[in-house]
Amino acid sequence: MTSLAAIDLLAQSSEDAIIDEALTVSDWIQAGIIVAASIVVSVIVARLVRRVLIHVVGPGFAAIVTARLAGYLLFLVGLFYALTSLGVQVGPLIGAIGLGGLVLALALQKLVENFFSGLILQARRPFRVGDTVLLGDHLGVATDIDSRTTVLRGLDGSAVRVPNSEVAAGPIVNLTNEPLRRSELEVGVAYDTNLQAATQCLTEALGQVERVSAEPPAQALLTRFGSSSIDFTLYYWHGSDVPTELATRHDVILSVHQSFAASGITIAFPQMVVWPGHDEDDQPYRGRAGIIAADPTPGTQSNMPPALVRQLSRWRVRSGILRRFNPGD
Repeated sequence: MTSLAAIDLLAQSSEDAIIDEALTVSDWIQAGIIVAASIVVSVIVARLVRRVLIHVVGPGFAAIVTARLAGYLLFLVGLFYALTSLGVQVGPLIGAIGLGGLVLALALQKLVENFFSGLILQARRPFRVGDTVLLGDHLGVATDIDSRTTVLRGLDGSAVRVPNSEVAAGPIVNLTNEPLRRSELEVGVAYDTNLQAATQCLTEALGQVERVSAEPPAQALLTRFGSSSIDFTLYYWHGSDVPTELATRHDVILSVHQSFAASGITIAFPQMVVWPGHDEDDQPYRGRAGIIAADPTPGTQSNMPPALVRQLSRWRVRSGILRRFNPGD
């Protein structure tokens, strides 16, 4: 009753008041009925929307949030209609609510961004719960998308929460979007290996691994001349989940090693050859040493006196001994 008296006083205080007329008991009863009916209708509609979205989108955050938003919207419509029946001027009230909502949105900008990013992820569905995804530097199985984060279960069992805004803005790699995925493995053989025999051996080794899919067929292709080997690259298909990928790689390496051992093919490894040099070049100057004359640079003139130049030109190196001989020799 105190609140009713306060509202009546507010209605009579000025012409600009939100409530523009005095209220009666019947008005309050009518408004209460409208609010109660809006609550019932909003709950029913929210449940119906959630059931429909579960069949269309799947169970998850999007179905729950969309159903709640639909229910809240219907409740607000009923509440505004009830206020109108009480003679409340809804325009100024909506303006006040909008201003307050703007201030709140600015204060909670990051939370709002994550919230709507979660809705976008649920609507576009780049991955589903149970898919193995790579989100930036985080690899794991998606377990949930809530209003703020995307939850991953790491391959080591750890729980990783990535903000929805980062997930929506960054690259998303879905490893299990298809039932099969291709992997690669490099194998190097020695340079004196029969490459045709090695290719056949690798193809047979891939065919002996049960986890390697028959379609598309596996391939063993020559790719490059390495520093110590001629390199093959093996392309093979397997189940798309990570445990199957790791187990298939283990089986392929084991099969290749067994096949090479049975065929006498050597798997190359880095080698270093030490060159001792040649015996005949141990003394390239035959044990002789002499004066190294500083000849003038081509295109330039020497600053030495001509007489000294003529004198030096008469000297020769013979058998490691300096000997002066006559100019007529």
